[in-house]
Amino acid sequence: MKAGHAMKHSSSSGRTSIQHIAVSDGRFGAALAAPATLAVALLVGIPTLLTILNSFQKVSFNGPNKWIGFDNFALVLTSPIFYHSLWITIVYTLGFLTLSTLLGLGFALLLNENFRLRALGRTLLIIPWAAPWLMVGIMWKWFIDANVGGLNGILYQFQLIDDYIPFLADTKMALLFTILAASWRQASLSGLLFLAALQTVPRDLLEAATVDGATARQRFLYITLPWLSPVLLVVLVTNTIFGFLMFDVVFIMTHGGPGNATEVLSLLLYRLIFNFSNVGGGSAVAVVIAFITFAIGLILVRILYNQGSESSN
Repeated sequence: MKAGHAMKHSSSSGRTSIQHIAVSDGRFGAALAAPATLAVALLVGIPTLLTILNSFQKVSFNGPNKWIGFDNFALVLTSPIFYHSLWITIVYTLGFLTLSTLLGLGFALLLNENFRLRALGRTLLIIPWAAPWLMVGIMWKWFIDANVGGLNGILYQFQLIDDYIPFLADTKMALLFTILAASWRQASLSGLLFLAALQTVPRDLLEAATVDGATARQRFLYITLPWLSPVLLVVLVTNTIFGFLMFDVVFIMTHGGPGNATEVLSLLLYRLIFNFSNVGGGSAVAVVIAFITFAIGLILVRILYNQGSESSN
């Protein structure tokens, strides 16, 4: 009886000490995370709350703000300019998402193979992502310039054109080249993520499939691609958000022109606030953009999660 009582006392004291250690570790972790949490709350949380608050007000620079309820949202959602910008943003996002994802996947598959100068290729893949968005816009604007642009020079030297073409003066070409410029940079990040995931694909599965007579296409579709699905989810959501919120590259290259052919929602927001001093309307556009982006991300996560559940079953 004494031995049993001692064993019970020992086990209960052991559990108590473990719980005490867990509580101490939790408090220590919370203390470490507190500065970052406070910084995020100050830098992200407060501006977000102010934006939501301003979207329900008529913001005045000379006096108190006036609460007007949903009037800013009604004005935005009934404006043809908003729906034009929304359409441009959707087209831009789809093009950006497709190009940056497919290019990134292609770069990753290429750099995952064994060949000479592969290390150099992997190093070069990082360079576009290291360039700031503003620098990307400046570089591409120079590259396709109608007077001294490198692209026009190459096309002219190969006699593919008779005279230099002002690409950014054409409504369709301007949108296309802003998509290409942003996709060039984002494909770098997508390629790095895909390449890291490709390193984890079991070689024995690929070798066994090769022995069984599977073609390269079959190995990719039935082994590699399912293995990449978690990373593919991250890439799709990230590229969708980046595409929908793109501002820097479009602003630098076209300022929304020619006309309003490349006026994405972020540029409409900018003009409402800084050109027309309509802070309430701009805040309403920002809230709408945030809601649409969140909804798109949620749908993508849901679709890919359901596909992953079906494949695992």
